[in-house]
Amino acid sequence: MKLEVHERIAIIGLLPKTENYQALRTIRRAREMLGFSPDELVFYKMKPGEASGTVVWDVEKAREQIKDVPIDEYTIGLIRNALAEKDKKHQLTEDLLSIYDKFVVMYKG
Repeated sequence: MKLEVHERIAIIGLLPKTENYQALRTIRRAREMLGFSPDELVFYKMKPGEASGTVVWDVEKAREQIKDVPIDEYTIGLIRNALAEKDKKHQLTEDLLSIYDKFVVMYKG
């Protein structure tokens, strides 16, 4: 699935931190696939933001290169469930809209 920098970061935040052993192995692989290689960190000019836990990057560079990230069906289910839960609780934020569109509205599994 083609994902922009902000989408990759947001999805990593949606993935559960606790689960059973087998699920955690799958989640770890997903985090690795969604994460950024050393080359990408340089290309996107990524660095820690001023606020704790934030990241900044060159938006123009991010538009030049959108990564096609392979995501397995189990992880897609986790992402869809997390988004559905946020939607149900009226906790969706603007930074999740494009992810919601890709994983819920337009998703054809």
